[in-house]
Amino acid sequence: MKATVTFMKTTFCLLLIFLSQVHNIFADDQSARCYAALDYDIVTCKYFLLATREVQNDLGLTRQQIKSLKLVWLSPITNIPAFVEFRHSHKELLASAHSDEERAKIRKSENEKFELLLKQYEKTTLQNTLSPIQTNRLNELFLQMKGPHAILEDSNLVQKLNLKENQVTELNDRANTYTQFLSLLRQRFLGLQIQTIRKRSLDDVMSEIKALAIEIKEIEKDRDDGLLAVLDQDQSRSWDKLCGAPVSINWKIDYFSDTPFQKK
Repeated sequence: MKATVTFMKTTFCLLLIFLSQVHNIFADDQSARCYAALDYDIVTCKYFLLATREVQNDLGLTRQQIKSLKLVWLSPITNIPAFVEFRHSHKELLASAHSDEERAKIRKSENEKFELLLKQYEKTTLQNTLSPIQTNRLNELFLQMKGPHAILEDSNLVQKLNLKENQVTELNDRANTYTQFLSLLRQRFLGLQIQTIRKRSLDDVMSEIKALAIEIKEIEKDRDDGLLAVLDQDQSRSWDKLCGAPVSINWKIDYFSDTPFQKK
């Protein structure tokens, strides 16, 4: 057991070194596009952007603003507004439960409530920390980060681009042709970073991780180009305008333990 834990720790440390060395795989695009990324929600994506030096400089963030944004992710959860009241209520509900089944339902419901509480805290901090100009610019960089697939995730973008119904259908059809294959590659990509099923040399594992990262990126590039090809010239210009001026971000390879503002 001890040998297994030691091996996993060694593997993880070497993985971090490896990932820091090959981050330039994702640095050849002159935009904030983030390839081979985990599927985060909009607010979390924005914090990832704000954690980069490139975006901090582009938005002109002050030290105090950066500190406020960092605290959302680095402070104890007890600092979250209304968390103490939430925990007290949670304990009272569990204490009044009469069965394990009822307690399980309470835990599930309370976990969902806590997620909402946490997301509201993250969102409110963004609103209170950034100026309207900074917020608008961050929205542009978010679209750069996500790429044209963001159009399919936001009906407001469909309206802003004045997309026809048949174009939306074609966008979905083109995206779906990549979905299953990308899902399998990502599953493999993340699985190798956690623990390999069979015994392999570290060099062999790292080589496959790098190959998968490159493959996922190239497939996502193909998907991006395919989606953009559905737009006409006016819509393409509108999309570029929504994305704003490009900012090249030197993203590191995303992996299972990533959180914004965490030093690697």
